[in-house]
Amino acid sequence: MKSILNDLLDKHDNIFVHKHKVDSCYVEEIKDERGQYKIDVCYIEDDEAVCQKYDYVFLTMGMLPYKDPYGLSGIEGYIESPYPTTQALRNVKEKDDIAILGTGLSSIDVIRYVMENHKRLPIVVTSRSAQFPTVRGIKHEINLKYINDKSIEKLQKTHKGMAPLKEVEKLFEKDCNYQNINLHKMLYRFKKDNVYNLKYDLKHEDEVGHFQSFVEEVKHHMIPIWNAMTIDDKTIFLEKYGQHFKRNTNPMPQSSAKQLIEWIENGDIVVKEGLENVRKYYGKFRLKYKGIEKEDRYHYVINATGPKKNLSELSEDEHFIKGLENKQIIAAHPFGGILVLPYSNEVISPKFGTMPNLKVIGQLTSGVNFDANGVSLLVDQSVRAVNDLYIELKERKNTQKIQSKKK
Repeated sequence: MKSILNDLLDKHDNIFVHKHKVDSCYVEEIKDERGQYKIDVCYIEDDEAVCQKYDYVFLTMGMLPYKDPYGLSGIEGYIESPYPTTQALRNVKEKDDIAILGTGLSSIDVIRYVMENHKRLPIVVTSRSAQFPTVRGIKHEINLKYINDKSIEKLQKTHKGMAPLKEVEKLFEKDCNYQNINLHKMLYRFKKDNVYNLKYDLKHEDEVGHFQSFVEEVKHHMIPIWNAMTIDDKTIFLEKYGQHFKRNTNPMPQSSAKQLIEWIENGDIVVKEGLENVRKYYGKFRLKYKGIEKEDRYHYVINATGPKKNLSELSEDEHFIKGLENKQIIAAHPFGGILVLPYSNEVISPKFGTMPNLKVIGQLTSGVNFDANGVSLLVDQSVRAVNDLYIELKERKNTQKIQSKKK
């Protein structure tokens, strides 16, 4: 990403990079000739606030800060975020015990780095379910027959603009049958044994890759389905299928899976489920597991539990996003992130209404764009948002020409 950015900077003289931490953002309550508000972006320079007016702003902030499910923030020995991994072990001594919280892709990054840079073994990896993501299989080209814009539009017309979950499930099952995918087998192929799961995916890379490719393609058509569901249906959908989407659309590389198998079988990595609580007591972190009285003890705990999803989870330290919410520029979505218009990603502000010139890309749109964290989905969002910008610029030029002729 840095390489591409530097290449763009070298080739174009109209891109300006300001290396300042943005402190706040304001919306001027005066509209321009097209009925849009100017946006002030402010940062601190030499202890003074500097604000710059913009006609168009993209919020591309990436993930929200990491969760702190056990309230350990600020405690010595607790590594709150695993990134950058090169900094994760900077204070850790060779004889220190380490536990890693979380078993997602972030956790796998941390495991690999810790194994390469720390000699005290084993390393404990733990969470409530202690299940790793799936392993990336062979990619398949998928052409959906039943889950497409035409059938979704027909479904909504039949149900007064809604997409009942039972009807969505029928479309999903029909498309699975059309693709020759054994849906039940793919959804319930997992056991509690992580090594078994990893080996299964490696051995069945074509079948697993076919299902992963199918689920990934379905995600590209989820925006109209997701936004046409009732809140109750969305809740049930997440309970039934949320983890399946997450595990199968964020697979780990095969090389990582093979390393994990080797480390687990050698006893260098110990994976423990049922984590209930983490506290620090007499200089060590105590990890409590469900149904077990004795607590495990560690010098360091690395947090890889994943990012926060809801604005309500943010602390006052994350004041930029909280500030936007406090000024009623943005509003929380009940299923994560903030309110935006589907497809265009325009902010829906409680105070200013829909804002075509304030767009959001990425995880902050997850409540509307359903789990928008895959690279291809982020690319789709970015392309649509930038195309809208050029349409806007063209319309502005036409408006200016008309106004000039009138004068």
